[in-house]
Amino acid sequence: GAARNTRDLWCGSWLLSEAARAAARVLHRRHPGCLIFPRPEDPDADLEPRNSPGDAAGIANVLRAEIAAPDAAAVRALCEEAKSAAESRLIALGKEARQRLRGPVREEVWQAQIDDILEGFAAWAPLADDGDGYAVASRRVGEALAARKATRNFRACRPLAAEGLPKSSLDGARETVLPKRPNGDRSRRKLRLSDGEQLDALGVMKRLAGDSEQFTAWPRIAADPWIRQLAPEQQQLLCAAYEPLVELDLATRTRGNGGIYDALPFDASLCYRFRLDNALSRARKEQDDPAERRLADLQGCIDRISKEKTDARAPVPYAAILKADGDRMGALLSKADSADSARDISSALRRFASKARDVVREHRGHAVYAGGDDVLAFLPLTQARTCSRALADAFKEALGGVAKALELPEDERPTLSVGLGIGHVMEPMIALRARAEKAEHAAKGDATDAPRNALAVVLGVRSGAELQWRARWSDTEAFDALDRMTDAFRCGLLPTRVAYDLRGVDRRLAWLRGDDSDRARGMRSAEVGRLLERARLPGGTEKIRDDLRELIAERARAQPLRDLADALIVARWLSARAAGDLGERT
Repeated sequence: GAARNTRDLWCGSWLLSEAARAAARVLHRRHPGCLIFPRPEDPDADLEPRNSPGDAAGIANVLRAEIAAPDAAAVRALCEEAKSAAESRLIALGKEARQRLRGPVREEVWQAQIDDILEGFAAWAPLADDGDGYAVASRRVGEALAARKATRNFRACRPLAAEGLPKSSLDGARETVLPKRPNGDRSRRKLRLSDGEQLDALGVMKRLAGDSEQFTAWPRIAADPWIRQLAPEQQQLLCAAYEPLVELDLATRTRGNGGIYDALPFDASLCYRFRLDNALSRARKEQDDPAERRLADLQGCIDRISKEKTDARAPVPYAAILKADGDRMGALLSKADSADSARDISSALRRFASKARDVVREHRGHAVYAGGDDVLAFLPLTQARTCSRALADAFKEALGGVAKALELPEDERPTLSVGLGIGHVMEPMIALRARAEKAEHAAKGDATDAPRNALAVVLGVRSGAELQWRARWSDTEAFDALDRMTDAFRCGLLPTRVAYDLRGVDRRLAWLRGDDSDRARGMRSAEVGRLLERARLPGGTEKIRDDLRELIAERARAQPLRDLADALIVARWLSARAAGDLGERT
């Protein structure tokens, strides 16, 4: 999870999936057909090492299998073999990353870190041949694994000859493996490092392992609505200006995810003026004439497009990270009274994970990870809400059949809670991911607040505090209102200040919060009515449409004013295609 940019997070997820794949391959080869989780359709092919993430469902880092063994020693030997295979796979990917670096590393530090890059735990329980045998063994093995992880091994750190080395810039936990080299060195540019940044062994792997062109950069996701509304000839000009920057390690290509980003198959980071200005300043400081010349060409191209398309001069610098997790999976798994029943659940989860990637792609996003009931994906603002609902529907459909077969009551069947963390393209990836996790936890709710089966949005505005919106999927009125407000902002039918004026009303009437008397409701309605009567669309003369005024007034009667203000602000962000839609500097 330690990450500063998109590739760090993406590749970290893939590396962990590859380690789990290698361990699962050992289990399958020693005991064909033994796997319960995961349950690949064609284990012999699906468990082969992969050189890039592709579109296959990810392998979760918790494996379960049903095996026959003479004694505990044989089981222990099998587990050690599986863990060794996982470690070997990561070591092989580390060697590949070093070859691509084409530069020296601190050899002693590299070896010390690469040998301690992964922890593995295993537990097992005997399976009795009676009716409750699987359920009992499943509970016991879960308890044993939790106990084993709580009693982890603490190996002594390998002493290093070099002392006082800088720490990795990803998480500050381990020493750098990079030797001291001058700023502007091409190897540092290849690693996407700014002056003073450092990487440990795993950080180097995250930047260079696998097929880098399969990973879609976060800025490319954010800029997609802006790129798609450019004319074909404008897209071609932008591509022509971007292409030479790849050879100079100033940009990267993006050709994964089914080719949906072919209109501009690059990272799009330099389409943002603040990123382009920084790159130009650095090139001048380093006296890198080829880089300065190519960057100036791109600047001229973007200036030309901005003049031709004055209504959308720059891409919106915000996007959404989606994090989703299945609800009530414990209740479903507890109904599995045999290994075959558990395999049916595992197969349903695999189908959902495969479908999830297609759903995200259909909404112009890219799934970082989809395995089991977990999904992590990047999405443009304009598609984030609809994609969330599509994933929830796909999950319910995928798990519905097996839940019905196991006679799980309708109100206890699995659903999907989805969190959307919205953030700026300049925010560190670790902060963006934390916001998505916060949104997912909010969607899960608690026992007293209509738990689970919900969507939550946490918006982090660079110049302000976070705000939150949440609704259960069954709350059709809340979603209808959010969608109507989003469409109104997109069409310029709502002034942006309405939300902030509502906040002002809420502050003035703070002494009435919690008061649901007729008098209090009347005062709030009167204040909201006056606010809407005074509000004008851009230009200062035209009033808000009657149906939208009624919508806001109705929602003001149904929820606290501060919650309605937050909903309007979230709707404004979800509507944005270009920087100007949010009042951002272009």
